[in-house]
Amino acid sequence: MGEKNVISETFGKAVGNLFRGGPANVSWERALEGLSAEDAARVPEPLPHSVAQIVAHVQFWQVYLLRVIAGEDLPSLQHAAEGWPAPGDWEELKTVFLRDSEAFRQYARNDEFVQTKDRKGLPYGVAITNFAGHSVYHLGQVVTIRQALGLWPPPGGGDTW
Repeated sequence: MGEKNVISETFGKAVGNLFRGGPANVSWERALEGLSAEDAARVPEPLPHSVAQIVAHVQFWQVYLLRVIAGEDLPSLQHAAEGWPAPGDWEELKTVFLRDSEAFRQYARNDEFVQTKDRKGLPYGVAITNFAGHSVYHLGQVVTIRQALGLWPPPGGGDTW
């Protein structure tokens, strides 16, 4: 395997794994595990969001970027609030969120895709990497919200230090 392939494979694994949560923290699946719709909708004082709101926000951007990848020429948002839709049904939101996260994981692991230029002339690897960071940032918020609600660790366990 050539040096380029080793670098590409390493990039794909590293960035791709961030869509699951990454090696340094719990996975999205674990962070959302055992959370009822009622608890997912709770906003602990003094935090500004619920787990469901955070997941809906990340899912909004997953759908947006997947549509761009599919070739749609979507307009930029004018206000941050546009990226914070109402969560809707919690179980459905979790299902589509985890499905779409896996799609991004696979895109990050596709060397040809990450080198393909987007509509701005940048390799998709740039957008994928930026979005992976966005996702992990909000994953940390989910853990903090659950801690504030006294719902951490989840039933399957999780980092507690």
